[in-house]
Amino acid sequence: MNLKSFVSKIFWSSFSSKKKIEKYQKIIRDSEWSDLKQYIPQNIKFLDVGCGSGDNLYRAKNELSCDIFGIDPMPGSHGVGRFSENQLEATIEIQQGFSENLPYEDNCFDVVFCSHVLEHVNDEIKSLNEMKRVLKDDGILIIGMPTALMGWISLLSNYIFTTHAKILSCLKTIGKKEFFNNVRYIFLPNSHSHPRAKTILYDLYHYRVKNWKNIVSKEFKINTKLTPYLYPFPDYPQFFRIRKSKIGSSSVFFICKKK
Repeated sequence: MNLKSFVSKIFWSSFSSKKKIEKYQKIIRDSEWSDLKQYIPQNIKFLDVGCGSGDNLYRAKNELSCDIFGIDPMPGSHGVGRFSENQLEATIEIQQGFSENLPYEDNCFDVVFCSHVLEHVNDEIKSLNEMKRVLKDDGILIIGMPTALMGWISLLSNYIFTTHAKILSCLKTIGKKEFFNNVRYIFLPNSHSHPRAKTILYDLYHYRVKNWKNIVSKEFKINTKLTPYLYPFPDYPQFFRIRKSKIGSSSVFFICKKK
């Protein structure tokens, strides 16, 4: 290995590959599912809104014998399952669509499941209204979002693992119109909800558990709040292990009923 290749390898070593990101995501989703599956009855009609590659659909079908339906703006392009060699695509049909306009009849699902999606939608209230519409009167909504603590972990991870690359990118744009935006990007990374929100300051405020509770409560009665696990941001090398923690949780889930 020549010097240039060696330096390049060291320089980029703090960035995880897509397969490593999925590996870390799978650990998170496995842990969260283990806490959530107790709220899902067997042999019911199950909808996953924003299902990505369909990992939770696969679980609901094989572990709970559910009749499964999945919808996502870009089916298969994100989430756990993209690079695995299971038969997700062969056994699960995912419909393309958006949470703000679900292509299903009123009152037709026993469980509507929505994990780490609400922070990305264009209209949170309209999305919740649609989930409420397609949920049966005695149905269950299981919905989860990242917390502000996850925002702080993301910010710290950005500083530790990406600052050197951002400074280099910034230096390359001196004298160009994007220079000042790149300077901002060093200190204030993009929001996890980007492009809906610009910087991570949005995450630190909007992702507060109290705020999510207020938003979901506008359309649903929250019966149970779960703050299951503290975990590092999956896009970067993991500087601590996923765990139950008194400090807080990286995600919050609400188990809800219609009002």
